[in-house]
Amino acid sequence: MMSEEYFRGIRMAAQADKTAPIHLEMEAFKNLQVIKDYYLVLGGGKIGTDFLRYALKNRFPFVLIIDRDENAPASRESRVLKTRSELVNLLREKAKIPPREEVAEQLPGTEDKSRSENKRESKKENKRENKESETYFYAMDMHSIPLLLSLGIPENIIPAVPCHAVAYILADILKFPVQQTWNEGSQADLPEKEISEINLSGGNRPVNELFIRPKDSELMPFFETLAAVFPEDVIAGSYPEYGMLFFSYAREGEICPDGCPGPRDRCPIFGRNKPKTITEYSRELNNTISGWVFESHQMKPGIGGLKGEEFKQNILEIMEFVSTLQEERSFRKSEKPKEKAFFIATTCTCHGVLNLFYIT
Repeated sequence: MMSEEYFRGIRMAAQADKTAPIHLEMEAFKNLQVIKDYYLVLGGGKIGTDFLRYALKNRFPFVLIIDRDENAPASRESRVLKTRSELVNLLREKAKIPPREEVAEQLPGTEDKSRSENKRESKKENKRENKESETYFYAMDMHSIPLLLSLGIPENIIPAVPCHAVAYILADILKFPVQQTWNEGSQADLPEKEISEINLSGGNRPVNELFIRPKDSELMPFFETLAAVFPEDVIAGSYPEYGMLFFSYAREGEICPDGCPGPRDRCPIFGRNKPKTITEYSRELNNTISGWVFESHQMKPGIGGLKGEEFKQNILEIMEFVSTLQEERSFRKSEKPKEKAFFIATTCTCHGVLNLFYIT
């Protein structure tokens, strides 16, 4: 975990060097720790509460649910953190370096590697069996997630909100310095909602969503070229005016059951073959446009989540892409919007959502 002094130094450097803040942002994000056994659930409604119950039943070590509604259903089934100080102290505790004996087990030694790994896995399972889950709820707006991530990246992130969570987290990460801390100056005593409004106001985003008017003779063919990468029967929604595509192997009116295991090759519910997964189709889009696919892995039947390490790597690559393109643009007189566009998609085997962005 990086120190307060480190973040403060980067922040001061950013204020002194306005031309390259993205490089400083990358450095801060690169050094963030991925906290093992930490499940972050975005949304405390039906899906978030369903995952919470599953986590309790299976004794997942540490689950944090966030929702802007302080009375969300999940708040009634977990310990409520009432202040930011409680949240900050909790995450700082979870981000501590492992005990010395655990570190020693990971160092090369005379013990056979496979035996050592089996021993660690057995010890981990015993701990899980003998320890109850720690589940917490904290009321906060999604726009504050970059500040939450500055305390450590969860090993698993479970989006349980009715929006493309990754797309908006990305936009907010690029908008808000990751190196900000949770106890700075006058914001320390403000409600989460007011902090979000302050952060949203002022300053230009390095990226914006790419909205395309239906009559745009240049960008509409570009959008249609992207959509053509996917078979028509998996495109569940096409909204160029929002720069979005939705994908699904389910047809209109079909509802997938809550506990579907989502097999790769065939839909057992509707008896439909799947030549490729939605994730595989989405990755093929990289042959046409720069972009990143955040794969949703099954956390429980019917609920997916992102792996923290993959999330971190994707965000770092996007930062590098934005930084490189910004540098190249300084030598150009003009460029077309599609030349600075990229996509962000969150997908699983059966479903997906994609947003288009462009570098401002």
